[in-house]
Amino acid sequence: MSNIFKKTAVLSSILAASAVATVAQADQPVAGFTLTPMIGYSAPDNNRDLDDDRALGLGLGYQFNSPWAIEFTYLNLDSELSNGQDIDADQYRLDGLYSFFSESSVTPYLAAGLGTTEYSNNLHGDGNTQLNVGGGLKFALSDNTALRADYRLIDDLEADHLDQVATLGLQYTFGKKKAEPAPVVVAAAPAPVVEPEPVVEPEPVKTVLPYDIHFGFDSAHVAQSEFSDLQSIADHLAAHPDQVAQIRGFADSTGAQEYNKELSEKRAKAVAKLLIEDFGVDASRLDTVGYGEMYPVVSNDTKANRQLNRRATTVSFSSREAMENDMPN
Repeated sequence: MSNIFKKTAVLSSILAASAVATVAQADQPVAGFTLTPMIGYSAPDNNRDLDDDRALGLGLGYQFNSPWAIEFTYLNLDSELSNGQDIDADQYRLDGLYSFFSESSVTPYLAAGLGTTEYSNNLHGDGNTQLNVGGGLKFALSDNTALRADYRLIDDLEADHLDQVATLGLQYTFGKKKAEPAPVVVAAAPAPVVEPEPVVEPEPVKTVLPYDIHFGFDSAHVAQSEFSDLQSIADHLAAHPDQVAQIRGFADSTGAQEYNKELSEKRAKAVAKLLIEDFGVDASRLDTVGYGEMYPVVSNDTKANRQLNRRATTVSFSSREAMENDMPN
């Protein structure tokens, strides 16, 4: 008696959960066929002298365009007697299901039906008519697929047996998705024409970096003492990855102008080469140019002044176009 009470309590919990879900009931589903492979657990009544064991099955059904569905289920139940003898059983059921559809991805349902179980060795109750009642939950995985948990009490109408079967299945629904209603188009007054705001181009950014690299007389060699300034140039470019830079080489007025122009170009390229190879600056961000004797910072009338004019400067720009349109100060 206590065993039946426990089974009834489990079923009552399922029914209560299903009843609560009806509050959120919404649109009904579109009709379609269902296919549900399942695996589960069979618990025969204690008076059968059968052990609990696994259950494998397949459900074929049809969901009407309403909460109702009909389903034929086949289960293979594997068990054994207390003496160790294997028992194989085939259970057949024809059930009706009532689902409580809602906007949630979880759909509770109730189920009941008739069927029979055929045992491999003419066990007591073989072929008897059985009534099953129960219910479960369907967890939507997609529009046509759901994980389904099902619990049934199986009552033998011709003998005193009350069995239990719980299964977990993957339900596929073969049907068309319900069409969404066409939107209602309401004519509206034409919107006033709004003139677009003029696009203001950002001002180009130019930054003359305060790190002049100086050279010896008639030389394009960068001394080790200049490396700290090279590091500062590399740090600036790393902090402004959207900028490009131009290395500008210069010479004093000693010697021919054409020679000094070539020497200034070599100085600019020497600085760029070190920034790329030793300080990790991307070569695509650097440009070089030599101006020879042009644009001295001081007059070339003394040795000290000529030393100041033998230099390479670095100017960063917000774009390559801004760099190409610029001339040195």
